[in-house]
Amino acid sequence: MFHRIIIYFLTASLTVSALIYFSLPLSNINGAHKFYVSTSNIEFNSKSGNLEIIQRVFIDDLEAVLSARYGSKIKLAMVDEPEKNAEFIRRYILSQWRILGDDQELTLNYLGDEYDIDQIKIFIEVPVKEAPKVLFIENKTLFDLTSDQQNIIHVKVGDQRRSLLLFSENPNGVLNFK
Repeated sequence: MFHRIIIYFLTASLTVSALIYFSLPLSNINGAHKFYVSTSNIEFNSKSGNLEIIQRVFIDDLEAVLSARYGSKIKLAMVDEPEKNAEFIRRYILSQWRILGDDQELTLNYLGDEYDIDQIKIFIEVPVKEAPKVLFIENKTLFDLTSDQQNIIHVKVGDQRRSLLLFSENPNGVLNFK
């Protein structure tokens, strides 16, 4: 039996809300998760002139997609993790993101990752000349794993906060900071 949990994500100004439904079987709460979501926080750092991205993805989902994509069983978060895993993660993540700032294609620089319990935090920076007024964001991470995947993006530019809910049928969105 499935129960629905409804979560509202609201921006600070309460102008944007995204409604997300997660289905969790009660018999499997302590086992493998049955919802597919990643969250990303993007913040414009005026001192460095970068958009700073931290994306959180469940480790088992990333293992599954990397194993399918690169043709071998990949196990992440091991004590002696092979260096090739870091390259697989970098290559995959950079192929899933696309960002345009004020109609200009932006370069994404993969900085690295760190493990946090059952998730991996992925760090990306995007050099920009000034705070963007309009951001086009595409994040297709894990859409090739399951059609149930949802990617939540929270963006902060100055004192303005905006959010996007992306899914396989709608992998991108535009945010205005004018």
